[in-house]
Amino acid sequence: MKKDLVTSIGLAVICLTIAYFVSNMFIGPIEEKTVKTIDSSVDTTLVDPSPEVFNYKALNPTVEVYIGDCTEFDSNGICIEPNGDNQGNP
Repeated sequence: MKKDLVTSIGLAVICLTIAYFVSNMFIGPIEEKTVKTIDSSVDTTLVDPSPEVFNYKALNPTVEVYIGDCTEFDSNGICIEPNGDNQGNP
């Protein structure tokens, strides 16, 4: 019983040694690699958005759309009736 255990451990050590050298032949030794990186900095100042893209008349799918004559819009793009009330309010 002890002979079988010693033989199995010895065979495992021999196989691991052979596997190490065979894999080292194909893969090669581990070398230090250098990688080129880009130096960049982040600026924390805020810039106003472009008025061409972010304006109160721009399409916004979360705002109700009213069809008809409208001359004034509020800050959300909703039409304001001449009496000062938002369209659709009682």
